[in-house]
Amino acid sequence: MEEINIEEWIATATDYLATTGPMEWGIGGGGLLIFVILLSMSGGKRRKKRRAKSVAPSLVINGFQVSPLGRDAYFKVYNHGQKAQLTGVNIRGKGHIHIKNAVAGHELQPAESYRILLEATGNKKIARDFIIELTYMDQLGNVYRQDFPLNQQAAQQPKLIKFA
Repeated sequence: MEEINIEEWIATATDYLATTGPMEWGIGGGGLLIFVILLSMSGGKRRKKRRAKSVAPSLVINGFQVSPLGRDAYFKVYNHGQKAQLTGVNIRGKGHIHIKNAVAGHELQPAESYRILLEATGNKKIARDFIIELTYMDQLGNVYRQDFPLNQQAAQQPKLIKFA
């Protein structure tokens, strides 16, 4: 292996710097700046997604029962993951079903369940042909939306809709 002579290296670098002009330096510096900006932006998103998955709540259907008259029902959800805070509930597919209890701000602790009470308005009865959509937030402030189609008795995967 040859020994590197510092004086030769300095002379070569000085010659190279003397032959380049402002245009080459501008192009090189601009390219380097764009590369650093893109690298920092994509790295932050990956880090946030990785961190969001590590603290994501895991909600599943724990029960759904309609009263004998069909006017009231309860939907029970169980949290297998980390702590979550409910921010909203939406009933899709039926306009005559309303939520009786206030759910916004309620915390779902790990390994606990929560009941949402439903009530039919008008002369219609409650059937299993609608979807309950829960919106909740994890400990970092990431917001998720998850659908619970009651005719399938299985929760769909939560969708991350807002990063903290």
